[in-house]
Amino acid sequence: MAKLNEGISQIEKGSILETMYNRFVSGMEQASHETLPDFTGPEYVDGYVVNEEKINAEINDYEDITRKNAAYLLANTIVGSLTGGGGDGGGGGGGFVSINGDSMAGKLNALYGFAAGFNGIKILDVYQISKPNQDKKTSIVSIDGELHLSSCGLYINNANILKYENYILSIKAGNILLDGNVMCSGRITLEELEISNNGIKYKDYDFYHAGNSNKEDVSWTMKDGTVAGNLSVSGDGVFGSSVSALYGVKLGFEGTDVLSVSTPRLAQLRGDLNLIGWVGIQLNGNYVIHAKNSNIISFSANDKILNFGDDGTKQINLQTSVYDDDGEYELISKFGSAYFPASFKAGHGLGNVLVETYKKSSEDAGLIFKRYIRFNTKDGPGFYSNGDTIFLEAPFKYNQGSGDNVTSTIEVKESSFGYIESSSLYAPLNRKSSSLKFSTDADFFVFNKAIEGEKSIGIANSKTRLLDNELFFNDSIYWLALENGVKHYGDAYFVNNIGSVVFSSGFAGSGWGIIQNLLTGNIEATFDGLTIRKKARFYELEVQKQSVTNGSLWVSDSCSGDLVEEIV
Repeated sequence: MAKLNEGISQIEKGSILETMYNRFVSGMEQASHETLPDFTGPEYVDGYVVNEEKINAEINDYEDITRKNAAYLLANTIVGSLTGGGGDGGGGGGGFVSINGDSMAGKLNALYGFAAGFNGIKILDVYQISKPNQDKKTSIVSIDGELHLSSCGLYINNANILKYENYILSIKAGNILLDGNVMCSGRITLEELEISNNGIKYKDYDFYHAGNSNKEDVSWTMKDGTVAGNLSVSGDGVFGSSVSALYGVKLGFEGTDVLSVSTPRLAQLRGDLNLIGWVGIQLNGNYVIHAKNSNIISFSANDKILNFGDDGTKQINLQTSVYDDDGEYELISKFGSAYFPASFKAGHGLGNVLVETYKKSSEDAGLIFKRYIRFNTKDGPGFYSNGDTIFLEAPFKYNQGSGDNVTSTIEVKESSFGYIESSSLYAPLNRKSSSLKFSTDADFFVFNKAIEGEKSIGIANSKTRLLDNELFFNDSIYWLALENGVKHYGDAYFVNNIGSVVFSSGFAGSGWGIIQNLLTGNIEATFDGLTIRKKARFYELEVQKQSVTNGSLWVSDSCSGDLVEEIV
């Protein structure tokens, strides 16, 4: 299998090799475009007889034409690559330079190095070198001999830097950097500035030098100056612009240090700071202390936090009262009283609000407690709400054990009250009804006073209720209080005895009673009188009558006894 040469992928872009390679490939493709005729036609095959002589002649002509076309394109490519153009089919060298010397009519390119000289000696050399730690190569033109220029001089970057004309050398450049000594045996004149061995003059005025610069009677004027040592001024120092002292400064009066900067980012003031007029102290262009007018001094921290008493502050004493923005209300007095007419919030710990005021309207305003309301101690009885119900927590204290083993126990019990949807059987049917619900995790409710209801007292989900002079068990069974007694509606069932408050049995007894005989289990009724208007049915009738005489009198048709008792 054919394999492409690896050198093809390494051909440098824009090189002569790339140009010749591309032209060779193009020529070969054009030379191969000639096609063989169809040898199956009747002029080459007559029935089953093949005209091999004619076919071989056609193949020979095809190969001859292909070779000549390839040779012409190859020659044309070489000539075109060397001369920079295409071949014209004529004879001659076509722009080649003889190795023994010749003249060129066209452009000379030597982009991969160039050397020139005379008599076998190299005078001019063009090359590149790579310096350590640099990716880019340095281009060098080296001349080993004299460089003769015309009066036009030397051009650098299209600027005529050097020019020699009429025995005068002109140097024209924006800035000249000389790394070394400049020696001159004559004088140097820069327009109106003259430098010579006699000194320096500018517009006929002498510059002061080491011989006369320390004269106290001579004024000194200059633009820029650098003092390597100490600068001492015995008179006044007047500065017409800003003063920089970036390595420390001391300012004072009569030899006393008042303001100094001796450490990085620290200025020390050893005296009073008197701000005259409506001025102040700024931080990043914003006032921190600002005397707004003759009556107001403002402390502020624009887009920052204003702190009073950071770490290390022992205490902050309030020497006067704090008022609102209009000065109308005294919010905090220096004695500790406080008043917040608009609103108030208070919290504890990480900033949770525990109590705050609110206002919906002029009539609806009050105080909101977010968490517990404790009494006496932090563990004492307390109120809180979940938003719908009010809860009461209180300790239940009791003793356990006896003697020396008595221990005091405290349990926290919780009760609550709130509104719920009523489940009363007497709730109105034309609207939603509500009930005030009391709940507790204690075992019982105890009231030390009477419980009264304005209308009734009832049992939830039951028709049992107590009204004024009425006790209802349901719609048909109830008691009705009359002026002289109680009227009973519905049947009455008694489990035990019934009778008057005071009752004693027998002939000489008093009161009345319907009582079960404990000996026989019979129910016996005792009254002073009994009237039956209609029918009376007796399964057994016993009539007793007692009469008193001087002796015994018995009148009886029959006699029976229920109990015989022996009398001794």
